[in-house]
Amino acid sequence: MDINKEMLFLDVREFCEKYIKPIAKQLDEVSEFPKKILKPMRELKLFSMHYPKEYGGLELDYETSFGIIREISKYSAGIGLLYAVHWMAADVLLKYGTERQKGKYLKDLVEGNKIAAYAISEPTAGSDAAGIRATALKDEGFYILNGKKYFCTNGSLADIYIIACKTDEEKGAKGISLFILEKGTKGMEITNVIDKMGCRSSITTDLVLKECRIPSENMLGEENKGFKIAMDGLVGGRLGMCAIGIGISEAALNKAIQHSNNRIAFGKPISSLYSIQSKISNMYIKLEASKALFKKTCEVRNSHKDYSMEASVAKVFIGETVNIICYEAIQIMGGHGYVRNNEVERFYRDGRLIDIGVGTSEVLNMVIGSTILKMNSAD
Repeated sequence: MDINKEMLFLDVREFCEKYIKPIAKQLDEVSEFPKKILKPMRELKLFSMHYPKEYGGLELDYETSFGIIREISKYSAGIGLLYAVHWMAADVLLKYGTERQKGKYLKDLVEGNKIAAYAISEPTAGSDAAGIRATALKDEGFYILNGKKYFCTNGSLADIYIIACKTDEEKGAKGISLFILEKGTKGMEITNVIDKMGCRSSITTDLVLKECRIPSENMLGEENKGFKIAMDGLVGGRLGMCAIGIGISEAALNKAIQHSNNRIAFGKPISSLYSIQSKISNMYIKLEASKALFKKTCEVRNSHKDYSMEASVAKVFIGETVNIICYEAIQIMGGHGYVRNNEVERFYRDGRLIDIGVGTSEVLNMVIGSTILKMNSAD
């Protein structure tokens, strides 16, 4: 069955207008994800976008798939973040999981019957993912997990977690393995809902593992080969962050344009002022460039090539763009933009994550720079 993409996006906008827009401000205030919207999300097959039909997917291209995140993020970036992280976990399960693992978990994830989380970071290991301290020790057909995970997006909402642990503490990044952990496993505890600056409709928690015993068959990939898989998942997460950043940017720019045309100062709309026109022009140009980088990244991923460089470049640029656009939107609105009942104030806080989440701009700039230098080094 062919999917009418135009109708799909109309359905998504209608869903957002009906279910998200009326409660977006409240969700931000109370830092809560509205579980009641999961059912209509499933009915619209919003979890299923780019996955194979054999697992209940729609096999859509990545620009369409991640365009869904972009559209939802215009209304609530935290709800867009749900998808970005859910798909990180589902993507690595699809690519690296055994047939048994995919048969047991993937269909439920693709159809949205279960939610996934991706637990790599720890209190002392963020950008330095190789520095994780959580351990997984073999014990006769099982692994026993101990440690603490931090900044777990979808933490209390998730049913399935992709967890990174050290299976060889002496080998650094070469001693990391990934595991599939189910909610409710004895020894696993969800703690401390983190009170964040923005994206507050996305629930972020700590996870504590205390003698958490799971079957060896729940290892994802080979032992001590998990670091590469984890990093592969993060590349997809960066594309998700790009989609969120563009969605926020579009929403903030639209608010700034509306205000500019409607706000009267000195007897005429402020949109007639050169200073405002210049700001709107700069915001629009950066947004269009962001869309082009996003589109290019999706096209490379569609071709099944390595898209890590494109995703990194796009995320750094879009991280800068969303912060500039939200800053200027508030500047254009003046005091009106600074108050809490104005959406651009929330956009400004939400957009700050794009520079940080799933790889900071500082780290990605190092990766981009070193890659370019190696590509152009003399033989």
